[in-house]
Amino acid sequence: MEANGLPSRTSILTAAVRAFGAREPDASVRNPDWVAERLIGPAELALIADHPISKAFGEDFQQAMDDPDIFGFAWLMLVRTRFIDELMERAVRSGVTQLVILGAGFDTRAHRFTELLQNVAVIEIDYGATQEYKKRRVDAALGGAPANVVYAPIDFAREGLGDVLRAAGFERGRRTYFICEGLSMYVPEEGMKETLRAIGAESAPGSALLLEYFNRDALELLRKYPTGMVKNAFDWGEPFVFGVPDGQDREFFREAGLELGETLKISGIEAMTRYAMRQDGTYYGAHLEKVFQERREGALKAMDDTGRQRAAEAAATSGYWLAELAVPMALPRTT
Repeated sequence: MEANGLPSRTSILTAAVRAFGAREPDASVRNPDWVAERLIGPAELALIADHPISKAFGEDFQQAMDDPDIFGFAWLMLVRTRFIDELMERAVRSGVTQLVILGAGFDTRAHRFTELLQNVAVIEIDYGATQEYKKRRVDAALGGAPANVVYAPIDFAREGLGDVLRAAGFERGRRTYFICEGLSMYVPEEGMKETLRAIGAESAPGSALLLEYFNRDALELLRKYPTGMVKNAFDWGEPFVFGVPDGQDREFFREAGLELGETLKISGIEAMTRYAMRQDGTYYGAHLEKVFQERREGALKAMDDTGRQRAAEAAATSGYWLAELAVPMALPRTT
């Protein structure tokens, strides 16, 4: 989202962190977004001056990565980018011919995967001010977008996705892959439900959505005790407002006509073993394990008894997810 006519600063922040992670010397844990740094210049870093990543580009890489606020975010972007890239590639190779990126921000997949996507119609959808800013940066730094890319502005809280898709040339009969990365938590619940319903209703069978989302209890804890980039987001007028009801993920998505498929818990063991293991067999972030443990303990001490109880319950039943949701060939019967 954007506030006061500015582009979304969280979209600039995430692109900056991907760009910095792409400098990682160890290829096994290097962020694959080699394009992002070309879009992030001094003007963009000035917009995110409240976050330490804004200074990191002028510092020694390894020293900067000793900052837990930089490393923790870089770790998240590594997992998120790799997982989404993998599933998008799989979908395109299996016959998808339309790619719709919701809340595209400074997404660079249309530029990083030009050969893979050469016969795929790409529609980038985002808030107007953010999209116009991104287009200017793409023109200046990359010489413009590939010919198969269409930009379509939207206000997710007020406009229907179906109308915006049709105006952008979306074809309902073509299998489509939707990516909703770094968006759902900023959209009010009814707006997010309408977006999911539109995907279920407007898409051909066999289409799918890659969704990043929080469960509600995890999101409420972040709202009550914001730290790091979550606090930055609140300070920038981009608060987290939506989470999927805990334990009801499958039912919530099915009501929109979507079936929950492959999932990845971002903070889980699988995420680490798939995407965050160094060439020498150590896990990415081992050097900060003690620091992160001390932060977790400090955060719990700062809570009251109710907060600590909610944190324990959220750790057991709630989560932060990447999930692939399918538009089924025929909706299964519910009993």
